[in-house]
Amino acid sequence: APVQPKQRTSACAAATMERGAYDKITKVFKDSDKNGHGRFPRHIMKKVMTEIGQKERQAERVLSEFDCAKGVPQNDISYTEFVKWLTTGSVDPGPETLEKDVKEQLRSVFEAFDTERTGCLPVATLKTVLQKLLVEHDKVDRILQQFAKLTSTEPGGNINYGDWIEFAYIAQKEPLSYYAKPRKERFRLPRVGDNLQEAKSAYDTMDAFKEKHKDDEMLMEQMRNRVLVCSSCNKANAYRLPSCNSCKKSLEDVEPSYTDNIFMAFVYGVAKGKFDYKVSIRRESEDLLAFDDLLAVGAVHLCIIPTNTYCPDFRYLFRDPARGLELVNSMMEFGRQAVLNSYWASKEFRDAYWNGEEPPATSADLEKLIVLGFNFPPSQFQLHLQFIHGPLFPFHEVRARERSHFNRGRFFPLEYVRAALKLGDKVRVDTPPEIDDLVGKLEGLGLDYVAMHEAMMQKFEDFSKRFDIWRPEQFEYKVTIDSKVLSLTTGLPIPDPDPEKIQKIQKSDNESMRNYGIPCCSYYKHIKKPGSLKEFGCEAP
Repeated sequence: APVQPKQRTSACAAATMERGAYDKITKVFKDSDKNGHGRFPRHIMKKVMTEIGQKERQAERVLSEFDCAKGVPQNDISYTEFVKWLTTGSVDPGPETLEKDVKEQLRSVFEAFDTERTGCLPVATLKTVLQKLLVEHDKVDRILQQFAKLTSTEPGGNINYGDWIEFAYIAQKEPLSYYAKPRKERFRLPRVGDNLQEAKSAYDTMDAFKEKHKDDEMLMEQMRNRVLVCSSCNKANAYRLPSCNSCKKSLEDVEPSYTDNIFMAFVYGVAKGKFDYKVSIRRESEDLLAFDDLLAVGAVHLCIIPTNTYCPDFRYLFRDPARGLELVNSMMEFGRQAVLNSYWASKEFRDAYWNGEEPPATSADLEKLIVLGFNFPPSQFQLHLQFIHGPLFPFHEVRARERSHFNRGRFFPLEYVRAALKLGDKVRVDTPPEIDDLVGKLEGLGLDYVAMHEAMMQKFEDFSKRFDIWRPEQFEYKVTIDSKVLSLTTGLPIPDPDPEKIQKIQKSDNESMRNYGIPCCSYYKHIKKPGSLKEFGCEAP
């Protein structure tokens, strides 16, 4: 049988409130609800309770008990349901608003799997349950991830019918959302800088570089990328992406074009193209360069590139698997040391982003805290390892949860690439294969790309739980994935929000929260001579 809503006991915090407080709360809420929306953000609810005489700690305890009664944390609260709970000790089960046929499906499918009539199902069964309910394939993983986040259910645990029916309601009714536009007066995240000595460039402009070396066809090929340029935000995207990975605008009608290969410009010491090519360097050597990603998805997001070879993308590594494995291993370790020696070395940064945790004892201890991998096709045609340390920024955290970031078939975990390269001669090629052919071949050799990609995506959920640092009071807005905007100041929705303004806020958020260019940017100091870098696997013996 369904689990009934949890009842209050006389010993709980809500029961100790004076009866007159309930009437005061109702009056204040109705007076404030000018548009009849009937819902308030959690912090507004808490503020109202303190204004009518409740102590702050008491108010928080009451809200926590309401969370328990509902079964999930309540960040957007219906005041009528809240007041009813205060006065009666029960809540209206949200699933009652589901259509009758949907509820019948939910129950029949649940009971079909609950063969022992225990009233519980293993969490692992939920994916099959959702598929039985004809939930669209692209939403199944997102719903399961949302369920895990809301309930902290372990993968090997069980779920009862009440939890399942409540979650089905939440998944149907509540779109994912994120906080936006940091409040300057409340957003004090630290910046981390290094003692970087600026280096000089070798060429003033990309045009000057191209003019001087225009007869070197191989070099000119190294200096361009094939991309799809977004008509909305002008971001250069990989040529196989269906939508912009910055603003989400469709790329279906965009024709491929070519852009300058900025990463190779770093290597050859070009000062600028359409913009300045100085870079936010975290570590550099004769063979490798680690720098902050200009389009960072979190506070710590590096790119690591080789500077002693030209390698358009990770497929080229299979020309020489042993050397390829050695290269990616060195890139991984180089990035680890860069993060340990800069971000983890700052106590202020650790306190703000990582709950004051002590630095990992070794670089290998970073493993659970980072996601590493390669894009294909890349937006810059020089091998670059994405080195991402949790937590993600709010917008990107939501995009990862809804599987709009690090897409399957586009992002390839380093663990997968390393495992593939370890197969040696079994995967050696003369010509870089089509990506689908490569994945198919590796699957035949026992490597499950889908499983390894899903394990990587789970890391982002782990980041969110371990480093849960974003708070509504730090931001001005709450934005849903379908672009509805709620003011966190008034608690009211903003009518007809401008999509272009939302995109500008997203871009501004990244710029204000990232560490790029702290304390300054510079050129790579180990500049290579143009033409000295050969394509990986094609170097003369």
